[in-house]
Amino acid sequence: MRYAPTHKEEARTRLVEATGALAKQKGFSATGVDSFMAAAGMTSGAFYAHFRSKNELLEAIVANELQRSAQLFAAPTREQALEVLRGYLSHAHVEHPESGCAVPALAPEIARAGAATQHAFEQGMGALQASFRALVDDDAKAWALVSQLVGAVVVARALPSGPARAAVLEGATRQMELLLGEPSRES
Repeated sequence: MRYAPTHKEEARTRLVEATGALAKQKGFSATGVDSFMAAAGMTSGAFYAHFRSKNELLEAIVANELQRSAQLFAAPTREQALEVLRGYLSHAHVEHPESGCAVPALAPEIARAGAATQHAFEQGMGALQASFRALVDDDAKAWALVSQLVGAVVVARALPSGPARAAVLEGATRQMELLLGEPSRES
């Protein structure tokens, strides 16, 4: 049976998306090739038709995830951007890393990865920061906003469910609104 000319690229895309979700949920280093391939609905033997190594897969995941994040944060209106940012600082995002941003889930692993993965991360973070710069019209404020959002999610994920987690998310939301010049919504 002959495959369509786009079959390999479509399979690779499916593989990167499925493995990205699993890596964000379980951790990249802690997950083996067999588990990644099973998540994509593919056999383990097919892995090397798409990637030379597991590190190359991480690089592809990072590039894909950060491109997706930059597009998400490049909302056409300020109100839409604020809604996306509030969603980022939500309990749902904290409790479901597999469907959220890769940065809070994978940054420590990226820091230990090879140069190619770190370069893909730097490129992706630059695009993400540019999306935020469009909101605040200042490079330093944009980096502060990115860092605050990621840090709040990391800290909230490390806390047990409950008042402390809610306080971290609420505090970060209020500070994000202040940084963007929006009146803070009181609870």
